[in-house]
Amino acid sequence: MAISQKFLFSILMLISLIFIIGIYLLDVPAVFKLVLAVLALAFDLLAFSTKLYMSFFIPFLKAKNRTVTLEADEAFNMAPSGNAIVVRRGGSVYASAFITIPTYRSATEMNNEEKIDFARLFSRALTISKSSVKFATQLYVINKDAYISNIRGRLDEAEEKYQNASMNPQMKKADSERTRGEATMWHNLYDNVNKVGSQALEAFAMVSAEGGTEEEAINLVLQRADEIASGVSSVFGVSAAVVEGEDLLRFVEPDHMIPPITVGEQLREKNMAAEM
Repeated sequence: MAISQKFLFSILMLISLIFIIGIYLLDVPAVFKLVLAVLALAFDLLAFSTKLYMSFFIPFLKAKNRTVTLEADEAFNMAPSGNAIVVRRGGSVYASAFITIPTYRSATEMNNEEKIDFARLFSRALTISKSSVKFATQLYVINKDAYISNIRGRLDEAEEKYQNASMNPQMKKADSERTRGEATMWHNLYDNVNKVGSQALEAFAMVSAEGGTEEEAINLVLQRADEIASGVSSVFGVSAAVVEGEDLLRFVEPDHMIPPITVGEQLREKNMAAEM
């Protein structure tokens, strides 16, 4: 039965009226009467809000007894070759591969003529394959922990070298100033790199294929991926390549899109800054 706005308004007002009658007829403490008055006011507000928020009330009421089933199976498996992901659904196997497309210029750096030329090139790229291809871009956080650790090690070495030079009376002033400048350089680099998280924008294409077996699906999708990579490289003049190994997880796993170690380090720094 379809629920109209007038019907829902009447039901809510009737409930409010029942609470109001209860305030006068029930012999209960004043606290309970206050609770009934608050409930009556709440249902009054709901009743009059149906005129504005009817589109919210109807789906909410119809959601009763609905269940959401989460699939217990693994979302995907990595192909043995490490360059595709595989999903099995019933008797069919679906494999997907990703192709990175290097980008060296932004649209903000192009004039109108260059933007038109790029749009024409992109139109050509869409006709590379007869299969369905997804072109997209993804913004992800760069995991700089190894890089920061290396800079920290160089900084420690430079500071130790400067301390030894300062304590050596035979060290020339020019050499001492040079070691101090080196330590300052590494310190500034460490502060700048570690200050904020770096992000990168990556363009990619995704293609899928269906097969009766895992090997068939993987072979088909890699053939299509190689075809797309070659076509994109030819059209745009870049070195497009099929993604392999751990880099593949960057497109399908949230922990690789936003490295947990890097995010954890940023949270610790914010907490330390808040405590100071």
